[in-house]
Amino acid sequence: MKKYKDKKSGKRVVEVGDLSFISDRNHRYGWLGLHFRHHRLRLALKRADKVIAADHQSAKDVVKYYFVPKDKIVLK
Repeated sequence: MKKYKDKKSGKRVVEVGDLSFISDRNHRYGWLGLHFRHHRLRLALKRADKVIAADHQSAKDVVKYYFVPKDKIVLK
């Protein structure tokens, strides 16, 4: 996850790469790391004006797990 402001419009942008830590139960993070990443990403997505997804699967996961509207998501 990468957060920044767009220089032209001044809007908040969040770039989402991989969300496998949510769906994969055998991930390398412990429960505290998963909890921290989930809530940090949830808050960033809630505040974002635009979300940039790395691929189609990441975009689907953002909509499925974080209830972000599809019109906010742009593919990279």
